[in-house]
Amino acid sequence: MKPSKIGHNLSLIFVLSVCCSLVSFAQQETVQNKQPTEVASLNKIRLNLIGLGYEREQKIGKTTTFYVGAGLEGSFIYNYELQIQQTYSSNGSLNYTYTSKSNSEFKIFPALNTGIRYYYNFQRRIKKGKNTFNNAAGYIAFDMLGLFPTKEEGIDYQINLGPMWGFQTNAGKKVNFELCLGPGFAITNKETAFYGVGGKIGFSFLL
Repeated sequence: MKPSKIGHNLSLIFVLSVCCSLVSFAQQETVQNKQPTEVASLNKIRLNLIGLGYEREQKIGKTTTFYVGAGLEGSFIYNYELQIQQTYSSNGSLNYTYTSKSNSEFKIFPALNTGIRYYYNFQRRIKKGKNTFNNAAGYIAFDMLGLFPTKEEGIDYQINLGPMWGFQTNAGKKVNFELCLGPGFAITNKETAFYGVGGKIGFSFLL
């Protein structure tokens, strides 16, 4: 009996499939082996949406860094005020008059920034074969930002404190995109108040 061509074809397809799977697995394993297993210390020029500065991110643990930076931070403030006045007509009926006013301003202040970041999904990304170069991972942080106004309205300084959630991802070999958000308190020489949610969005150019 002659060998079946179908059987040979199926055997060839099976062998090719196994070879392709092994090559794919080897490539994935190579990528995983090349991935950093710990966070790195980085020097950055940070260009945020409304700020520019230098930051040093120093490794202090396998997935933890301490950072300190200095630069200029912009502040955009928008105020809206609505006033309702009650008036009485000649027949004694009550009427309401509405007036509103708004103003906005943009200011730039010298700033100092420091804090600690913990990259909570760094090891998980390595296991999944995802990129972790230049600390490309999600993190939680405690952030402190010091602003130094020019003594406007009697305010000599402002310190913002609060937790942050954020992430870094590679936008190029020497460029990271970063986003962070979190609630916080503002401390000045006049008062301490909850300012809501703050954050940063922008790019870091690695030196």
